[in-house]
Amino acid sequence: MTSRIQLSDWDAVTDELRRFGEAGDVTTGDDRIRIDFGSAHLEVSRTGRVSAGMPLHDFERRGEVDLIVDHDAGSVTIDADGVVYTFRRPGG
Repeated sequence: MTSRIQLSDWDAVTDELRRFGEAGDVTTGDDRIRIDFGSAHLEVSRTGRVSAGMPLHDFERRGEVDLIVDHDAGSVTIDADGVVYTFRRPGG
């Protein structure tokens, strides 16, 4: 199942990312959610900062973004002003 969500719908963001991160370590605060999968991570803040990283590369974007969460494929795609980045959950 694929969901496209905007950061303005923070409840949906946290619900979808908690589900996406079930196989990892999910931490949340009032304004951010972070998922750690060993050496890989994905962090999204309510203010529009998205960062992701794994060995050999990192990604960071600030501003308005849409998140496309595909639970079946194990991916989160960040879509922002012509920049598209896909984070794949380690292990699928």
